[in-house]
Amino acid sequence: MLSTALRASLFVSLVAAAACGGSAPPPATTPAAPTDSSAAAASAAPTSTAAPADTSAAAAPGAWSKTTLSKEQQAAYMKTKVMPAMSPVFKGHDATKYADFGCKTCHGHPFQDPHDFLPHLTFSGGALTQFKDKPEISKWMHEQVEPGMATAMGQQPYDMKTNTGFGCKGCHTVDMK
Repeated sequence: MLSTALRASLFVSLVAAAACGGSAPPPATTPAAPTDSSAAAASAAPTSTAAPADTSAAAAPGAWSKTTLSKEQQAAYMKTKVMPAMSPVFKGHDATKYADFGCKTCHGHPFQDPHDFLPHLTFSGGALTQFKDKPEISKWMHEQVEPGMATAMGQQPYDMKTNTGFGCKGCHTVDMK
């Protein structure tokens, strides 16, 4: 179980993602190639010691889909696409806090949907309150975590003009006040 301090740190870290919207369905076409920064982050990722149950292309498709992937495919997708891309983003931000970056970082223990485990974000007065309350973490989440997760999930980052793409709501519950 995560300590209160670690949960608080995780909350602060994930608050920045709240500036973004919800997750959109995966694109009908093959996702765009990762940006130079996300490709560099993915290539710099340490190899995981836990081997995925199934790493075939069928088990880890190009884009995430909670509705069409089996639990085994979802786990394989996370292990082969999300973990290698996001581990360096989190460890690069705080190597000590995220030294054990893994499934529990976003899903907790026992395993939960990130919306149930991660801190809820608050939207009030036309903005996420976390940007005012925790500006450094919010900036990191907005500039690094959100686009990294969008790419890892095979989606475009959230676009405020069209209200489409992968954003804060992809992982967090956003409470409207």
